[in-house]
Order: sequence, then C-alpha cells, then structure tokens
Amino acid sequence: MRSTSCFAFSMAALLGCGEDIEIPRPRTDDNPVLLWVGDTADLPMCPDGRLDYWDGWADVRTAPQYQNECGTCACSPAACVLPDMVKAHEAALCADEGIEVKLADAADPPGHCIKTSPPVPGDAFASVTIGPPTMAPACQASAQFTPPPLGGTFARACPWTGEYRTGFDGLVCIAPEHDGSCRPGFSARFEFKEKIRDARTCTACECGEPVGGVCVADVLLFSDTSCSDMLISINGIGTEEEICYGAPADSPLAGARVVFARDEPGTCSPKATVSLVDGTIESGATRTFCCSSEEIIYGNVDN
Repeated sequence: MRSTSCFAFSMAALLGCGEDIEIPRPRTDDNPVLLWVGDTADLPMCPDGRLDYWDGWADVRTAPQYQNECGTCACSPAACVLPDMVKAHEAALCADEGIEVKLADAADPPGHCIKTSPPVPGDAFASVTIGPPTMAPACQASAQFTPPPLGGTFARACPWTGEYRTGFDGLVCIAPEHDGSCRPGFSARFEFKEKIRDARTCTACECGEPVGGVCVADVLLFSDTSCSDMLISINGIGTEEEICYGAPADSPLAGARVVFARDEPGTCSPKATVSLVDGTIESGATRTFCCSSEEIIYGNVDN
C-alpha cells in the first residue's frame, strides 16, 4: 500500500500531494538551518530544545501606535506628616535645651495612644516645645516605564537536524552561493541583521515643587500611659514653626495622641507630561538565507 502525507509551513498554503513530488534537501556543506520568520519578538524554541540558534530582525522600530512614547507621567501628592517629637523642658518658657521625646509611633495610625519615650517625671517637666506638622518636600514621580514593544520582522535560525520537522513552524534554508545567488529549490530569499540587543530605555518622569495643601495637627499630652489624664491639648498647629507651651506643675509626661485637624496634601505637576523612548536597538552583520519552497516543507512516502 502506498500513502503520501504533506505538511505546510504557516507562511503558505498546503499544496496537493503526489507521488512524484521532489522535496529539496540541503547539502551537508550548505550550513543548513530551520528558519522561523514572524512579526512578533516572541520567538519559538528550537526543535529538541537546541540553544545554539541565531536571532535576527529586519525593519525593526518602536511599534507605530506608541508614537515613541513609553507612558504618561504622573506625580503622587505631597503628603502631610504629623509631628514626630516634642521637647520637654525643665525650665519655664522652654528656656533650656530640653529633652527630645519621640512621638514617631503616634502617626500609625493617627490618634492612638502611645507611651512617650522617654517618660518625663513631673519635677523635670515645666514646659514643652511642639514641632509643627510638615509637608513632604517633593512628590513621587511615576515608576520607571519600560519601552513599548518593537514592530518589524523577526527571525530565529535553528540548527538543521538532518530531517524535515513537523513540530517547528519554519523553512529549511541554506547559505547563498559564492556569487550571492540562491540555487534552485532554495529560491525564497531572506535577509536579516543579527539581533544584538534592545538598548532602548525610557526617559525618567520628574515632578515640580509641591504647591497648595494644608497640614494642621492637634497634639494631646497625658500624665499617664493610657492617655486618660490629659495635661495639655494644643490644637490647630500649622506648618509655620514650633511653639512653646507651659505644663501644669509637678505633672509627668507619659502619654500622647497626635491627630490631623486638616490633612490636605500638596500637589505637583510633572516636568514633562510624557516619558519618551530613548536609545536604540543594536544590530550586527546582515545574514542572507536561501530557503526551500515557501509552500511544501515536508513530505514522505510510505510503501
């Protein structure tokens, strides 16, 4: 019994099969390869997982729909920041250098009761300096973008294994003759430059100075660690400068609460509205492939 099967490469249609089809085969000194060609940089694996392949491309550029742009720049708000410490003074009117009492944990979350560190005994606490809330000095720019996809024609040349393969969507190709021509049976000609690397980057987004915004805090100080016996309530502290308050006589400082009275972050505008593609792709020498018919790439006859 005699049967014939034919398989077609994706670049062309399946042809009818016949017993007398002559399938071109490369010579051993033709440097034969299996060549995949497509419009995506997502290249297939070579047959048998071979890693000794050659990658190339032609007419490669940033895909036109991206207009050489990576993305639109944006800036986060300039956040308000609660006071993170006070100074407890042994002298009235904040006349001495004072001891720093940290309030950093009071902002997470705002308003919860914290133990002051260190606690201040009543005989060493006559006045207190309250630092102002602050606004972040800068806004955070958009994360660094990655370049948009490349458009063009891409190729991967895999080693010829000595037989036509149905599991790899490619043409069988050989090197051109010494005069640059392609011999009969391998007349489909392709030229690609070697793919070295995509060296494109995206310009960084930058933000201008913060504008607007209002940051106002209330600071409540307590003589106990459970924040139930309030000593001082200092309300409406703006960002202008630190202020001094007197403390009740012989009262220790052991707890605190810090909250926002107004939390309206500042805003920043991007210095450039768009992050642009910067740099180029790097290519090597041009390589020419002479390939078998773009239609039939495999056939066999079983007797």
